Amino acid sequence: MSESTTKKDKQKSPTTSPRLAPVPNKKLVPADLLPDIHTLKGSPGIQTELASHDASAIQQTVTQAEFKPTSDPLRPNIAGQFVTLAKHPEWYRVGWQSMLASANKPPSTAITTYLDEVLPNVMYGEWYHNVIVLLLTAIASWCLAKWGSSIGTVLVACLCLATYYQASMRRFRVNARDDIQRELAKIKLEADEEPVEWINSFLQKFWLIFEPVLSALVVENLDTVINAYLPGFIDSVKLTTFTLGTKPFRVESVKTYKNTDPDTVCMDWKVSFTPNDLSDVTVEEAQHKVNPRITILVRFGRGTIGTAMPCLVEDMTFSGHMRVKIKFIARFPFAKLVDVCFLEKPTFDYVLKPLGTDNFGFDVNYIPGLYSFIREQVHAILGPMLYSPNTFTLDLEKLMAGEFDMTQANGLVAVTIYNCSTIRHVDHLLQGLPSTYIRFYLDHGQELGRTSCKDQTKQPQWNETHFLMVNNLSAQLCMELRSHYPNIKDRRLATAQFDLRQMDDQDHREQEGLDLLMLNSGKSVSDLRLDIRYLPVSKPVKRLDGTVEPALESNSGILRTSVIACRDLNLAGRPSTFVRVIVNGTEKFKTPVVKRSISPAFASSGEIVVLDKTEVHVRVELWSEDAKPTLAGVQASSLTDLMRLQETQGGWWPLTHDSQVIGQIHLVFEWKPVVMTGLADRVMGRQGFEQPPIGTIRFTFWEAKDLRNVEAVTNGKSDPYVRVLSGHQVRGRTEVIDNNLNPEWGESLYVPVHSTKENLVLEVMDWNARSPDKSLGVTTVTMSDMVRHCVGDQSVDPDRWYEAAQGPINKWAPLRSMNRRVSKGELFYRMEFLPVLTLPPSVPLSAKDLLGNYVSYTPDDLVDVACYTAGVLRVKIHEVQLPTNTYAFCQMAADSLLPQFKTSKLRGQNLAFDQIGDVFVKELDFSRVGIEIKPASANEKDDRRIGYWVSSASAIVKHIQEWRRLHQHETADDKPAWDAEGTWYDLLGTGQGDGQIRLSFDYVPCSNYVLNPDESLDNQGNLTCTLIKATNLKAADKSGTSDPYVIFTVNGERLHKSAMIKKTLNPVWKNEVFSVPIPSRVTASLRIEVFDWNQIKGDYPIGSGGITLRGDNVESFSTRELEIPLDGVAGVRGSVFVRFLWHPRLLTNKKSSTSSVLGDSETYASPAVALEPSRASIDGRRLSMDSNISAGATSLGAAADQLYYQQEGDSHHEREISNNSAAASSIQGDAASLLDADHTTLISDAHGVEGNVTIKIVEARGLRGVDKSGTSDPFTRVRVDNHNVFRTRVIKKTLRPEWNETFVQPVTGAPIVFDFKVKDHNRLHNDVDLGQCHFNIWDLVQPGHSFDQWLPLYPQESGEIHLRIDVEPSSQDRSP
Repeated sequence: MSESTTKKDKQKSPTTSPRLAPVPNKKLVPADLLPDIHTLKGSPGIQTELASHDASAIQQTVTQAEFKPTSDPLRPNIAGQFVTLAKHPEWYRVGWQSMLASANKPPSTAITTYLDEVLPNVMYGEWYHNVIVLLLTAIASWCLAKWGSSIGTVLVACLCLATYYQASMRRFRVNARDDIQRELAKIKLEADEEPVEWINSFLQKFWLIFEPVLSALVVENLDTVINAYLPGFIDSVKLTTFTLGTKPFRVESVKTYKNTDPDTVCMDWKVSFTPNDLSDVTVEEAQHKVNPRITILVRFGRGTIGTAMPCLVEDMTFSGHMRVKIKFIARFPFAKLVDVCFLEKPTFDYVLKPLGTDNFGFDVNYIPGLYSFIREQVHAILGPMLYSPNTFTLDLEKLMAGEFDMTQANGLVAVTIYNCSTIRHVDHLLQGLPSTYIRFYLDHGQELGRTSCKDQTKQPQWNETHFLMVNNLSAQLCMELRSHYPNIKDRRLATAQFDLRQMDDQDHREQEGLDLLMLNSGKSVSDLRLDIRYLPVSKPVKRLDGTVEPALESNSGILRTSVIACRDLNLAGRPSTFVRVIVNGTEKFKTPVVKRSISPAFASSGEIVVLDKTEVHVRVELWSEDAKPTLAGVQASSLTDLMRLQETQGGWWPLTHDSQVIGQIHLVFEWKPVVMTGLADRVMGRQGFEQPPIGTIRFTFWEAKDLRNVEAVTNGKSDPYVRVLSGHQVRGRTEVIDNNLNPEWGESLYVPVHSTKENLVLEVMDWNARSPDKSLGVTTVTMSDMVRHCVGDQSVDPDRWYEAAQGPINKWAPLRSMNRRVSKGELFYRMEFLPVLTLPPSVPLSAKDLLGNYVSYTPDDLVDVACYTAGVLRVKIHEVQLPTNTYAFCQMAADSLLPQFKTSKLRGQNLAFDQIGDVFVKELDFSRVGIEIKPASANEKDDRRIGYWVSSASAIVKHIQEWRRLHQHETADDKPAWDAEGTWYDLLGTGQGDGQIRLSFDYVPCSNYVLNPDESLDNQGNLTCTLIKATNLKAADKSGTSDPYVIFTVNGERLHKSAMIKKTLNPVWKNEVFSVPIPSRVTASLRIEVFDWNQIKGDYPIGSGGITLRGDNVESFSTRELEIPLDGVAGVRGSVFVRFLWHPRLLTNKKSSTSSVLGDSETYASPAVALEPSRASIDGRRLSMDSNISAGATSLGAAADQLYYQQEGDSHHEREISNNSAAASSIQGDAASLLDADHTTLISDAHGVEGNVTIKIVEARGLRGVDKSGTSDPFTRVRVDNHNVFRTRVIKKTLRPEWNETFVQPVTGAPIVFDFKVKDHNRLHNDVDLGQCHFNIWDLVQPGHSFDQWLPLYPQESGEIHLRIDVEPSSQDRSP
């Protein structure tokens, strides 16, 4: 029907009638009566050999299986595939093939005769056949005449010839007639179309029954799908009315194609849906006809300001020409694939009325051009999916099986469900407190399993692990929260989804600590906390050299048990029988009942996930069912014995009852091994590291060799680093070595361990700037090889402690891929176990611990933990309160730029983490601990953060000691292990308001630990050098003097060039100060070179000298003036005097983590650092306290300068700097807060004095090259209060410009922000930004004290700028 005529004969019909009532909304069919499309098969889900899905029990079982030998008698002939065995006894005759002598040929349907069978076709039909027959007849006649035969013999020969001729002609005519008829039928079949009125007659009667249920089912399920994709300005969409009318669609004709594959049917259908066409309906049907009608209620806005607008769609018509291709299979549902496409664009029509009702509304199609526009848009959207040659493919087998195809299973998805947050926004669906459970399905297929039901709670806790069998990772895992009530249908409350394609990458197959949002009608109902792991089936792998690596053996896997049949049953009569399969005492599946047979054929199978096959016991029971079920026979054995003897027994096993054999049962066991290392017990629970540490593993990573090159495509090399993992937690990481397949690190990492079962994974990774890092290989450290668990000889409550099983180990470990197959490369490392202090519980105030080390006590008989410089600091993060709702997690680090513990991700304004993390503190006096709150979307290279908290480890230990002293006299039963309530502290950097964090602490010292000087925190930091003077220099000019200047180099790199002093041998420099980061003070070497400046002949060296930075040459936080003698040139003499100030700090680099709270701007130790609560709970009262100091965030250089001025006795400056020491952070430390395009940072409110600020822009380094030559033409623009105040000159073609330009800016005592932007100059188009930094000037400098340092430019990797800043107070602000 054409589009121009589809609206004819339209007439309004009543929406209700006594006989044929439409379904205007879902209330006409109660929701409790609607069929649940996810439970059509009623599958209970795949089970394990355990009686429950308890996550802890499953982890423990898998862990035990990991340490058992994996000699596997269960492997089928082809690894990774189930064995193909017949499900029926050998004497069964099933199918047409069993009736033939040859099973490969179908039976012939040709009409034959006896002569046709005797004479094959090759002996007649051709012209030479007739010639040969005539010749043979003539020869035979001559022979007969020669032999004197009679005329009768000749007549017989002529009769034979006539018979042959008759048969030949008959066969020719039959074959010719068959060929002609076949060709005519084929031509007719290909050209003509077959009417299918019988289908239309069936649809007419069936439609009246099926349409109400179909319409209600659409209304019930479509709301959730629509509301999940609504824009923000639409509150909700409700499908209030949906009916397809009383007239069904029609199949006008069908055309079938013969030349297809044997298992495929291809047809062309012409279909139409014209409910307004009354030409083919009776008068009675026309009187009760109902037209299609859809009403959608769209609500805009929210709350009281929202409004609902109805949209009416009616009078829909449709017609199209489509091709349907069906591929059949030999098992249920017998149709594998259905391909559908339209051979030409379909025609459709409708009436759309926004604000439409039965009596009012305007059809938008009357708007000129809108109808054609909508039509073309529909064609444009459907074209790539449905218009030929594109096809829409529906996998019926997958839809009906819900991905539960065992023979094609490639792996398991293990889903560990922990809990849900408080259920909200669904009170209209509840009847009191709900009893809830979670069910799983893939895409919109069948249910694959469900959790237990938690009764009467809005905060359900499950802690269950469920296994889902999958063929691939291209599906969407849906987890549906449902409520259960007796006697009524369960109701869906919310749904969460997880895209399994995220796990397709081998490095992301373990998604732990997930927090998925559960939605209902676009509203957040709850947060589902879970872990998801993909466990692939172990299969052989073909290597590049053509050899095949066999599949990995495993004690875990997928077991299918098939009950085929029974025979020779010695039972009374002919009973009805069924079989129960029981694994470890729990029934796993039961066969259907076979009625009255002594040789019943069950052909039934069931599957389970086996966690440890060495501990599986299988019991197969045959039951007879007459008046009541009676046990008839039993076969019981261990799984390993059953599998080992399966082939020798031929699959037939005796059934016994009361020690007598009553028959045989045919069982087939099929096995797929699955490596379940990801589910092994890793000590860490949902609440973090709940177990206290037993010690620390010190790893020293020396080198690696022959690593895999994952950047060969880009003509580069891998950038490797090593990380240590405990479960999914990254506990430490080395530095990145650029472009090296044989890297050398020489770094030490400390990882606390909590059990001998806590195996650690060492993974070598390739660093990538913009994409996720790639794994180069892993190796596993088995803790039981390093740690020995010791038990005392007491009979009651014996002492327990842990000690090193052996001394330090140096090891070359081969690297394997994540699936534990052979990879490439080796890692050389050293590991050592450092036990913690363990006191004998039965001996109070013991002089020695259980390891024989002396114990230090305070005067009030407490263990003096503050005197132990190293130990494990445990931190419980109770909760975080933020000014706004957010989705975030916490990460913690100690003396590291990299996080060493991460919490799960939570949503809301009050984030209740309640998780325990721990870090190793190696120098209590210097160590600092930082916690960052980061957005959930932040990855390991993202510098975004919501807030942070920092404190010194010594202050935390002091707080712990005071708490223990407060609870010292409590009894052992009442005395808590640590502060269970925690203390509130203020967060820094929240930006939009106050943020707070509640923390508890515990400190477990190491009893016998010696720090390597190379690992000391004092070994890394910033060195501030002040050039003072030189004496008795060599005269290089004819006048007997020199024009000296000094160049400083560290480890061969030129760092600073001083000003030149003319015509003197004893120069004195003023304000010649610079700072340099030193990664390792022990290995660093500082040299100075003195030159005489000569404009014509060039500069001439007049001496050099150097010092090492180890030992007493420099001292932390105090200045030391050294005399450096000069040598290196003939006749040289003299000395250079330099003042050094050492600031211990963690140094960041471009490939470090984004945790800047402990970065190079933070000084490790300072008297200003103290741990003060913001809201302490004392005697039930909450006190508000200042916590600026608790964050320990000091301004750049302020802490070190503060100590220096204290030594000088300048109490005035001490007070000034102390007032500023609690600023948000130094400019470098807060530089990572530059998040947006405008580089907005957290500017403090520090104040200064009125006067003039003199700023010298010295130079810049590490700038980006934006010109074609790879360089830039940089200059610096300075802005104060959005006004340009200074601009340097342009330096051509360089990435390290030197300006040495100075300007003076008047300032008041109020906070004032200076904005420095380095730009690339261009003549013909706009200048290009190279980098920017801005700060409150009072964070950097104080009156009378210079600032001379490098500041980072942002965004990251934009370089650094060198500034010198001095403040000259006005006369009225000068100190007396």
